[in-house]
Amino acid sequence: MWESYPFLRDEMTEFEKYIQREYPAGKGVLNDLSAEAIFSGGKRIRPVLTILSAMSGKYDREKVFPLAAAIETLHTATLVHDDIIDDADIRRGKPTVSKKHGTNMAVYTGDYLLASSILLLIRSGLPTDLSAHVAKAVRMMCIGEVNQYLSRYDITGVSSYLRRVMKKTGILFAASTGCGSYAAGLEESQVKIMTRLGLNMGVAFQIRDDLLDMQSDSGKEGKPLKKDLAEGIATLPVIFAVMKDEKIKDTVENFHNGLIDVKDVYRLVRQSGGVDNTLRMKERYIKRCRDLLDQIPRTENLKVIEDIIGWL
Repeated sequence: MWESYPFLRDEMTEFEKYIQREYPAGKGVLNDLSAEAIFSGGKRIRPVLTILSAMSGKYDREKVFPLAAAIETLHTATLVHDDIIDDADIRRGKPTVSKKHGTNMAVYTGDYLLASSILLLIRSGLPTDLSAHVAKAVRMMCIGEVNQYLSRYDITGVSSYLRRVMKKTGILFAASTGCGSYAAGLEESQVKIMTRLGLNMGVAFQIRDDLLDMQSDSGKEGKPLKKDLAEGIATLPVIFAVMKDEKIKDTVENFHNGLIDVKDVYRLVRQSGGVDNTLRMKERYIKRCRDLLDQIPRTENLKVIEDIIGWL
């Protein structure tokens, strides 16, 4: 996606060099494990959004790179901890830290990444009140993860799903666009619009992830195919399907009990309109994103955000 925009491609190349300098080889076990997690092949969409949002005004790499690195480091920390909770073996096609190095080292690595993100936030020069917003975002993410954990094997309603996703995924997207636009010196009203834009993009991103699980036969970006359902996490297509036909809940339970194959569950979900309704919900959030983007003066960097919205 970045190849179409040389200015962003070049900036992301420099950002990658920056974050590599933050985790040089041979600086201790936790540093090396952190680097292993950070450079495992992620899309870097959150730092991209931070950098693009910061390009909406006065762009200062000395402030923006530490900020973007802090958000990516925070994101990586949550993935390391998630993989421990999920007992996951694979992340982005590679062994997870917990699988490769053990649970204890994975816990230490996640904590090390969280501490590193705080240091990067301080280096960015972000005011205390904005840093507090990022801290609150992390707290909300923790709440979202716990809510997901406690509701495993329960098929909740759409509203509960959206609240969980806003906390689990949307909040860090919101921090990316909000902090980036603040660093650009935008007016408070525009920072608020960009923050809302990020939140809605995060929700659309998660819904896209749910659809990938339903639509792909080869694998899923970020983690093994059909892992959510196996862990008792009801994705949005399943929620919509159960709303249409309560009997599908029995089918999901039969899958959890090992009585039927996951393909049978997904066939019923598709037949009930679960995928179609999820696509409509995603388009609703994409429209919200475009409406919010229209409230910001259009510059080249925002055209890239528009492309990202189209990719969701």
